[in-house]
Amino acid sequence: MTEKDAPVVRSTAHAIEKVLGRAAGYVVSPGTYDQKHIDRIGRLKNCIAYGPGVLDLAHQPDEWIGITDMEDSAKVMALVLAELLAP
Repeated sequence: MTEKDAPVVRSTAHAIEKVLGRAAGYVVSPGTYDQKHIDRIGRLKNCIAYGPGVLDLAHQPDEWIGITDMEDSAKVMALVLAELLAP
C-alpha cells in the first residue's frame, strides 16, 4: 500500500476534496490491479488505484457507473495530473 504522504496520494486526496467536497477514503482493494507490475517491472513506486463507481459492484454482473461519477473522476484525475506534472 502506498504511504498516505506520497505525492500522488496527497494530490489525489486534495483533488477529491476539491471536486467532491468530502475527504478521500483509503481502502485496500479486494481485487487485483496492474500496480504490482508497474512496481516490479517498471520500478515506479507509489502507485494507486482511483476511479469512479462503487467498489462492491466492481467486476460484478450488475456493475454500473453513473455519468456524474465519470465526470467527477475525470476532474479529479485532471487536477492530479496538473499538480504532479506542473513545472
